[in-house]
Amino acid sequence: MKRTIILTALIGAVACSQPAETPKQTSSVANRKTPAGIDVETPFGARQIAAQDLDQQRFDERWRELQSFREEQAAERRAASAPARQPAIHFVTGKKESFRGLDANGINNAPVNVPIEGDVKGPSVLKTQVYLDRLDNSVGVIDGRWGKNSSIAVWWWQWAHGLPQTGDVDQTTFQSLADATKAVPALVPYTVTAGDLQGPFVKIPDSVYDMEKLKCMCYGSVREKLAEQFHCTEEFLAQLNPNADFSNLQAGTVLEVPNVRHAVTADRPDIARVVVSIAGNTVNAFDANGNLIFHAPTTVGSKYDPSPNETLKVTAIVHDPPFHYDPTLYSEVPDTDPDAHLQPGPNSPVGVVWMQLSKEHYGIHGTEDPSSIGYVSSHGCIRLCNWDAEEISHRISKGTPVVFVDTKR
Repeated sequence: MKRTIILTALIGAVACSQPAETPKQTSSVANRKTPAGIDVETPFGARQIAAQDLDQQRFDERWRELQSFREEQAAERRAASAPARQPAIHFVTGKKESFRGLDANGINNAPVNVPIEGDVKGPSVLKTQVYLDRLDNSVGVIDGRWGKNSSIAVWWWQWAHGLPQTGDVDQTTFQSLADATKAVPALVPYTVTAGDLQGPFVKIPDSVYDMEKLKCMCYGSVREKLAEQFHCTEEFLAQLNPNADFSNLQAGTVLEVPNVRHAVTADRPDIARVVVSIAGNTVNAFDANGNLIFHAPTTVGSKYDPSPNETLKVTAIVHDPPFHYDPTLYSEVPDTDPDAHLQPGPNSPVGVVWMQLSKEHYGIHGTEDPSSIGYVSSHGCIRLCNWDAEEISHRISKGTPVVFVDTKR
């Protein structure tokens, strides 16, 4: 889902009003607003994020020093860690893991190598990522490799369940995840359906004016569609299924896929407060009793820096939003350039949903590049993987407070 765009700016903002300036040239496409009358317009930029930049940020440990993590750790919200138990899981230590030569059974039945920390990958990491995902502690994209997103998700699980907050997976932490998920298999077979193969599938062009000609900002391929459905990277899905021809999949083909949580498609508002850590790249949602009920990595645009502990509110929730490209929002683009209006779709700059906040240019939304979530901040407002944004949108309500912490001031 990574593509190069000719523009280089932020992604994800709603402009509530237009400045009074000399009228500029307009697009031939009529201005499209959402059913709620919201004009989703935002500067957006490069879709291609350098792999080395992602890798460098994957193991950035500075999140451990942020105020929100230190305060929660010092609060002693839990009296003691969980009692030790005799594990039913086969644990090992010091084993170098990989996926090479392992089928689904080999991965599911592999012993768990602890501690999980640093630059490691393999079945133990995959199981941890799947368990966290199923427990509403999202790691973003699942790829079987450890990193900051997974470590922070573990930290919050430990905090919420009275375990020492390290962000690393020891035997006790893994056992608690396994107990909570009933130790389900990390990989399960999935039979491709005719619906999975239905398009349209489109090639997303570089130019926003060429994007405007598309009937939808749809998936580019069946592989991309299935990868999002199972919360993983396209590359990892292909790695798990080396014999699958994704360019010519047939209904009835059986794939091995991560055993992720079921999608939330109906409204069940239980989120009473959302806390966004800007420098920590996290979104945490709490219920009315203060319990952490959803965690996800996020990427906040580099120009979005609210005052410390500023609190906004959700003012609107728009699913499948059209997108308004407004050149006046780009410092490097002449204001006289024409506007553009993009159709909805998962490859839209704001993904599949927009949750507008009570401050101009602020919103929580999806993304066309889930692999970048949690790591880079070159563009975006408050971006989430599409599947995490979709779930929050069904569990949040208009008026829900959104608090910003760990700001850059």
